[in-house]
Amino acid sequence: MTLALLVALPLAGAVPTAVAGGLVGRRTVGSIATLFIALSFGAAVAMAQAFAAGKTQLVAELGPWLPIRGADLSLVITPVTVPLVLMVTGVSTLIALYSIGYLAHDTGVRRYFAAIDLFVFAMLLIVVASNLLLLFAGWELVGLCSYLLIAHWRDRPAAAAAGVKAFVVNRVGDAAFLVGLFMFLGLVNTVDLAEITRRVQPALQQLTVEANAQLFAASVLLLIGALAKSAQLPLHVWLPDAMEGPTPVSALIHAATMVTAGVVLLVRLGSVLHPDVLFGAAIIGVITALFAAVVALAQIDHKRVLAWSTISQIGLMFVGAGVGAAFAALFHLIAHAFFKAALFLGSGSVMHATDEELDIRRLGGLARRTPLTTIAFACGAAGLAALPPAAGFFSKEAIAAAVMDRPILLVGVLATSALSALYAARLFALVFVAPPSSDQARHARESPPVMLVPLLALAAGALVFGALVAGGTVPLGVTPSAEAPLALSLTSAALALAFAAAGLAIYWRGPRAIVPARVSNAARAGFGFDTLYLAAAVIPVRAIAQVLEQGSEALVQLIADLVGRAVIAGSALARRMQGGYVRSYEALLLAAAVALLAYWSIR
Repeated sequence: MTLALLVALPLAGAVPTAVAGGLVGRRTVGSIATLFIALSFGAAVAMAQAFAAGKTQLVAELGPWLPIRGADLSLVITPVTVPLVLMVTGVSTLIALYSIGYLAHDTGVRRYFAAIDLFVFAMLLIVVASNLLLLFAGWELVGLCSYLLIAHWRDRPAAAAAGVKAFVVNRVGDAAFLVGLFMFLGLVNTVDLAEITRRVQPALQQLTVEANAQLFAASVLLLIGALAKSAQLPLHVWLPDAMEGPTPVSALIHAATMVTAGVVLLVRLGSVLHPDVLFGAAIIGVITALFAAVVALAQIDHKRVLAWSTISQIGLMFVGAGVGAAFAALFHLIAHAFFKAALFLGSGSVMHATDEELDIRRLGGLARRTPLTTIAFACGAAGLAALPPAAGFFSKEAIAAAVMDRPILLVGVLATSALSALYAARLFALVFVAPPSSDQARHARESPPVMLVPLLALAAGALVFGALVAGGTVPLGVTPSAEAPLALSLTSAALALAFAAAGLAIYWRGPRAIVPARVSNAARAGFGFDTLYLAAAVIPVRAIAQVLEQGSEALVQLIADLVGRAVIAGSALARRMQGGYVRSYEALLLAAAVALLAYWSIR
């Protein structure tokens, strides 16, 4: 019952918010939506206590669904997924609470909070679905909700275009996911995740050539779905533009939902995916992590710095999941949820303080004017930079320890960590430490308590969560795959401290150009991936659509013209036959009589 409530409560909150939200005030709508997510968090806490008391699994059989083996409305939660549901519901509750203040004057607040609750429901479905088809239902719903929330300010062309872009790119991954799902169904004749694990895992070494090829293809297709949902190369292009949505939406997508779905999929299916495909996920992850870290260094919009940072950090999670280190991947996923939510909500607080200013070159000096936001942002930045003892230090160390026997991956992880410290310090210095560069920065004001309370709570999580997990106080349901040696811990800490110090030293006086303008402009534009997609896909599709549109209009016009001409010709013939002469009518009657007689005689 508790498991069913966990998932049902956010859905139950979405319905009255969408239907009757217009009858009450904006704050009441936000409070109702937040309450239902908080109740879901309470259900998650109750289940966590049950597992702490010795439970190994909870199942909720809700009823039959589709006439496919294993495709029932059934939920299952294990020690591995308990921390995930706590993270999704807990962080989402704080973000929803923050949104009450952030969107206090927004006219579309009812639509916003209904989508928020539906978003949480969909993400929980991904985490606790017992079969691939039900998981896919949640997978599609998070895509729909991301579209609705990214394009929340639909009267802004940039926001509407960003929502469409996210929706279209994710449809590519979802199509691949669906085909891979049915390939698994053909391979094992079921979509139940536990049954798939029981059948595939023992047989991985004894598969026939044909079955091995089918498993490989199905695993590749599921990986493509994960790459799109988690914004990894080359399907990452939608996430930076998603910053056009409200800032709490960015926090929700980056921290508790959506982009973490791909990592959750790899963790839940890691034991049955083809080993070569999993290692390929690790390779893609480390390349994405380095690429996005470099791009983040060049950004001048503080939300886009954080967006590219998310792409990079998710890449590190792919590395952990790809090498079979589920503990490291989960550890960094949850640590990232704390510090990235704190950073995004801190970014929203900065925007609130400076009349929506996004350009970090026009900020500075906010540490004096917004001290609580500064403290919270500093905690989040410490987590991102992996400065000890912040959570990010321990989680990135776990990923590095998991790839100790793979030098290329280890170098990539350490380099990404160092670059993360550099751009995190750059961002913090330019926004909070450097001299103010505009009137907005000089007259900044602190955010209201309804925004600061959840922000500070997430900042505290970003500081202490890592130490709690590393010390064994908070279990993640998975045994650590490897313990970091002292040399690795010292190296990680030294790199993070050195690059963070370098970032502060370079930028504490204000913006500085440390690379040629052409290089920084190319990095700021994401090294041309958008241009490539525009030339390779968007422009050709638009051209084809235009031809089809013009061709269809011409065809419709031709048909209409032919009908008109046929009517004109028929009426002209009718006029000739109706000439008014009795002789003509008698001849027609005679011809008709002869025709009838001939017909009857033949019969």
